[in-house]
Amino acid sequence: MIKPVTVGTSPLIANENKKYSENIKPKNTQEVEDKAIQIKESVKNGTYRVDIQKTSEKMALNLLNL
Repeated sequence: MIKPVTVGTSPLIANENKKYSENIKPKNTQEVEDKAIQIKESVKNGTYRVDIQKTSEKMALNLLNL
């Protein structure tokens, strides 16, 4: 069973949140819109493919907080 995430003032949680937010890179709005349009067209054309290897690696790293 998955336990709900609680909001607290634990130093560990605050440190993890800081580490996460420092790794977020701001993106150009136009860049994001262009990518969204490209994905939408790929889905519409039936050519969009999910990279299972890349997706699973990102999920694992996220779960391990790396």
